[in-house]
Amino acid sequence: MKNSIKVVITTLITFMITGLGLQAQNTKAASGIYLTEQDYKANKLSYVLTGNDKMRLNAFLNGKNVTLIYQDKKIILPKSDIFGFRINNQDFRFFNNTSYKILDTAGFMLYSYQTSVQQGKGNKPVEQYAYSTTTTEPVLSLTIENLWKSFPAKESFRFSLKNYFSNGADLAAYDGQSHQYKIKYFYFQHTQQVTARVE
Repeated sequence: MKNSIKVVITTLITFMITGLGLQAQNTKAASGIYLTEQDYKANKLSYVLTGNDKMRLNAFLNGKNVTLIYQDKKIILPKSDIFGFRINNQDFRFFNNTSYKILDTAGFMLYSYQTSVQQGKGNKPVEQYAYSTTTTEPVLSLTIENLWKSFPAKESFRFSLKNYFSNGADLAAYDGQSHQYKIKYFYFQHTQQVTARVE
């Protein structure tokens, strides 16, 4: 009887330690580098940052490299050779040395990025929006004209863009009630219509 209680206690302790180890791994994976598109899709980070590790994006003047201080070593990675990075559990993609925050991946990729606009005596950061049809395609500004060209086979989606986003200003509007970007709603409305016609 005593031996079976010892086995149960030992098993419970082992599970607790394993659980804590997994929790620590998940916490550690909050920031790091996605070397490839496949790594991003598999949620596999390289150079996972912990402790005194640091990542410098060198975003000023579209710097070409990411600088890591990783396990007390300096590592320089060309942005053109890596897919992107995660910082504080938020994913980003590099394109033409600019980092794009990944907002939504359903149907097509939706991004935001920061630019500076001259205002008064100084510059003010402004959030802009962009998209790509896949994770490998170029990143384009989120405009009706660009979307029209990118989705030639999705007629009802393209026409809904002109009907509901006449000035293009609200293309990145988010609907808090349905928890989705409005543009994605119209994109999937088209997909459902096509599927219904095929069936």
